[in-house]
Amino acid sequence: MSGTVRELLTWAANQVGVEEDPPGSNKQKFASLADHTNGLAWCATFLVAGWKVNDVPLIDGTDTASTVAMHDAFKAAGRLRHHPRPGDVAFVFYEDLGRIGHAFYVNKVDGDFVKTIEGNSNLDGSPQGQIVCRNRRRWRGADNLRGFGRQRYASAGPPPTVQFEKVLDSRLEDIAGGEGTVSHPRQVRIVEAALLAEGLLSEKYAKDGSFGMRTKVAWRQWQKRAGLPKHRQNGIVDLASLRRLGRRHGFKVTTGDDG
Repeated sequence: MSGTVRELLTWAANQVGVEEDPPGSNKQKFASLADHTNGLAWCATFLVAGWKVNDVPLIDGTDTASTVAMHDAFKAAGRLRHHPRPGDVAFVFYEDLGRIGHAFYVNKVDGDFVKTIEGNSNLDGSPQGQIVCRNRRRWRGADNLRGFGRQRYASAGPPPTVQFEKVLDSRLEDIAGGEGTVSHPRQVRIVEAALLAEGLLSEKYAKDGSFGMRTKVAWRQWQKRAGLPKHRQNGIVDLASLRRLGRRHGFKVTTGDDG
């Protein structure tokens, strides 16, 4: 194993359906993989097991069965953020407990929601379930989430690259050419995937590689979200907003001046 997000999430997906044995005992196979005490609440133990099996180097303090301690360790290391990415750990706060009481892997970002893989849960998202399961939870505007922690995963290779001038040209040429026109599809698909993850572009149009009218509208919404002044929320691709989108979604933006 090489410690990448892809390997981790592939492993986690393969654990879906694994249950406590016997039911209600909190005893499961992940405690031995994490080197944690068996029989305790195990949502955090499931996370640690995944990291250790996949050779992910652990931030100090995150090798713990305590969701509170894990959250605080990510925060102390400057590795707790407000926007999710695949491979992150999300922390759930419960008013009745007065503390964080559950944590799970972010498997995919789907607009305002995240698709999750979580241990010691069930299909209702309970923090006291008995199984590894998939769920879908709202993250944007969710008052009960207390940030997203991220280990120092290994790179799966260089990030994809988007050339600013090609995306800018696509916006002009694809709209002028009419529905379905593509001029730089590889570049545009990377941008479309990020707009899809932001919840600004529907999945139907997020893979066509055409910077058409629907992508233009999504881009204008992204400019608003990125904080551009109102007069610059015009759907024209600008370098600052493109680079900000790249930082959020893992692609690099180059220009003709880069060499």
